[in-house]
Amino acid sequence: MDVLKTSRKTVLAWALYDWGNSAFATTVMAGFFPVMFKEYWSVGVDAAVSTARLGLANSLAGILMALVAPFLGAVADRTSAKKRFLLVLASMGIASTVCLSLAGKGAWALAGLLYALALAGFLGGNVFYDSLLKTIAEGPAMDR
Repeated sequence: MDVLKTSRKTVLAWALYDWGNSAFATTVMAGFFPVMFKEYWSVGVDAAVSTARLGLANSLAGILMALVAPFLGAVADRTSAKKRFLLVLASMGIASTVCLSLAGKGAWALAGLLYALALAGFLGGNVFYDSLLKTIAEGPAMDR
């Protein structure tokens, strides 16, 4: 029988983080940002240009995390700093998302940069969030 390795409080905290980060993916990444980027931050720009700019922001975040994630993962494994890295990256994502409210109409470059930082925080946070699952549950309990 597989049992939870940690307290219910820890499992609940992990699940609540999952819930919150899913909200970012569904609300900001899939809903809010693409529409706002096209209609507000890239107002008056051809749709192809707006789409290319959005792709650039997504690419910047992905490339940034592809370059730094292996290094951060190695450091976290050697220093037992997974929770600290998760906190820092999640905080970066949260702060960058909040700062999107500061980007005015037509400020596509600022909005794109802030979104890329928010997405990098989300992606990087997920690296450490996923790595913590093995410390919370094992076997079939991971599916719960």
